[in-house]
Amino acid sequence: MLTQKEADYFINVLKSLIHKGNVIDFPAPTEQLIIEAESNENNKDKFKFYINRKGKYNIGKCTYMSRYKNTHDLLRIDIEGPSHDNPDGSTVECPHIHIYREGYNLAWAYPLPEIIDTDPKNLLQVLIDFFEYIKVTNIKEFSYQEGGLV
Repeated sequence: MLTQKEADYFINVLKSLIHKGNVIDFPAPTEQLIIEAESNENNKDKFKFYINRKGKYNIGKCTYMSRYKNTHDLLRIDIEGPSHDNPDGSTVECPHIHIYREGYNLAWAYPLPEIIDTDPKNLLQVLIDFFEYIKVTNIKEFSYQEGGLV
């Protein structure tokens, strides 16, 4: 388990995507894409970003997640899903963001910050906004294919 200080560091450290070529093909409904990244500071800290569209019945459903070393969840954005009940009994409507909280992992959800587009019909922009929020510095070096979007 990460301490809150460690998680905050990994969320806020500057990162660069590592992806074959310079094109990211947005996954089609029922598919998932995993994109790797590394810290700009030391290239030792490794991250994975998941774009998950595996929802069978709702083609607008999409989840974006950031993990450190493939085992520590840092952030997750849920688009077009159910509301989330927090451990304190409060409810947050979808879309929302889960941010690591020591002792709770991603059990707490929060309204999306203003930097992230909330239009579920614009999933590609949500991805780019997510990359900006998680401090990816080289997102403009990539082009994004919208083949999987409806």
